[in-house]
Amino acid sequence: MPQRPARAVEAGFDGVELHGANGYLISQFLSSNANLRTDRYGGSIPNRIRFAVESVAATVAAVGGARTGIRLSPGGGLRGVQESDTAGLYRALLRELAPLGVAYIHLEATIDDEVLLDLRRAWPGTLIMNPVHPSSPTPTGPADAGRRLHAGADLISFGRAFLANPDLVERLRNALPLTPADEETYFQGGNSGYLTYPAYQYTA
Repeated sequence: MPQRPARAVEAGFDGVELHGANGYLISQFLSSNANLRTDRYGGSIPNRIRFAVESVAATVAAVGGARTGIRLSPGGGLRGVQESDTAGLYRALLRELAPLGVAYIHLEATIDDEVLLDLRRAWPGTLIMNPVHPSSPTPTGPADAGRRLHAGADLISFGRAFLANPDLVERLRNALPLTPADEETYFQGGNSGYLTYPAYQYTA
């Protein structure tokens, strides 16, 4: 695995963000219903976070902590992946990640605000927040971003809002309405849903 992050940086990327969210592999190891292992990678919280910590450590060793981040979706329940004791699980994970000196943690708003605030307090470094739950039909807007910044996030990430609004920065700057992304076009190939969203059309 360490070769892939190194090759990404060699190719000109600024860094590598590990996808530990939304039911993908790292998320499955964190899970209490998907992870049914009986070895040192399953069962207890220290065991379930082990794969995530080792993956981050390997990436840091390959490209450096300043070029490494990880995205997480606490309690997200996406793709059927569930977690028990979510708050304790992620506090333990952040505690193990902190000494590795990663550039940031990237949290999705997939659990209640009380837990997110607790994780903000537990994380000593830079925290990026994606303010809207992945299942929400509404893209992240200025109000969502402002609320998370007020709650202690250092940076806000925009996903679907950028996909559907090629002029997102101008729309946010001028309080223009946002176009929602069409999920029916996701992963279909071709230009539809990727190159077909127009910039905001001003009227006289």
